Amino acid sequence: MKIKSRWVKITGAMLALAMSTILLTPASASAQVPEAQISTGVQVSATAQAVCSGAGSCWFTWGRIKAGDCTMDRAKWTLNRDGSASFEAVITSSDSNDAWLMWVDALDSSRFVLGAIHHNGDPKFVKGTVKNQWHWWFARGSFNADFFDRIDSMRLKSHC
Repeated sequence: MKIKSRWVKITGAMLALAMSTILLTPASASAQVPEAQISTGVQVSATAQAVCSGAGSCWFTWGRIKAGDCTMDRAKWTLNRDGSASFEAVITSSDSNDAWLMWVDALDSSRFVLGAIHHNGDPKFVKGTVKNQWHWWFARGSFNADFFDRIDSMRLKSHC
């Protein structure tokens, strides 16, 4: 019985270690590590990591993200030390008359929100989709440059 109990503890510890490695491995500013939480729900949240401190710019990438009928892939936000930001992704929907809505936050290493990425003061980014056709989405935004060196990750909240 002691052997079985010890085996369960060791197996549990190994599983916990493996999961923490998968979930906590940060992406370098030059590596693409998709860390999106894939969901078929109406609203999803996905986080990506990179180190911005000391850099002139840093970028964050995500794999495929689904929200409702919509799908976004190859999402990439680039943040610059001057507070400017640019976004690119491809999007589609399995239904007509859909739009992808996205809110983006910059987070510190404790996952506290430093501030939103916005365009003309609006934190919501919107792009219409075309049924069953992939289209590129390009957008520009800005953020408070004072917190650039504290940025550790970004979180996308999406709705379709």
